Amino acid sequence: MRRRLFKFRIAVISVHALIFILGFILFMAPALSIASPEPGRTYGVWSLTIAIFEALVIASAFVHLRVRKVWQFLISSVGLIVLLYYIPHIVFYIEDLI
Repeated sequence: MRRRLFKFRIAVISVHALIFILGFILFMAPALSIASPEPGRTYGVWSLTIAIFEALVIASAFVHLRVRKVWQFLISSVGLIVLLYYIPHIVFYIEDLI
């Protein structure tokens, strides 16, 4: 029982750490790009999105360390990856509205 719990904790921490790092790298790429920026471009919405997503990943990790249900962990991990894919689309849509 203890060994299984230890493996689950390692899985939760490693998957959430990978999502956190991947999200940070993907979100920082436009801000640190060597290409010339668009005139008048600000990264306020983009920075706020990074902060919200990373806080969501950290909160998800803490919740899964407490709940310990594998099916919820799998569903939320896939949900975080899907959200990671759609966030740039949402940010560009919001920036077009502003």
